[in-house]
Amino acid sequence: MTLEEAIVEAVQVQAREHIPPSPVPAPLDTPSPSPSRGNPFGLTAREIEVLRLLTQGLTTTHIAEQLMISPRTADAHVRSIYSKLEVTSRAAATRAAIEHQLI
Repeated sequence: MTLEEAIVEAVQVQAREHIPPSPVPAPLDTPSPSPSRGNPFGLTAREIEVLRLLTQGLTTTHIAEQLMISPRTADAHVRSIYSKLEVTSRAAATRAAIEHQLI
């Protein structure tokens, strides 16, 4: 089983068993991390929050609810994450997040 297949399976199990995501509160005044060894893609603090929720299998609507932002804003964050990570799917974003220890 590849890493991507394992991630997809884990997300499906979480959804099937209705496992609630763990809330990950972050201070609002957290500065945006700059591209560095720990964050080579230049993701902002908010994008890291969105990526963490995305890797837990949340939909864009649920991400918006968790972060108290509009679904359109959540979608903009997801698109920005995809662009910065150079991926085109949630599974690929999850894989990149794990491989590069972004979450």
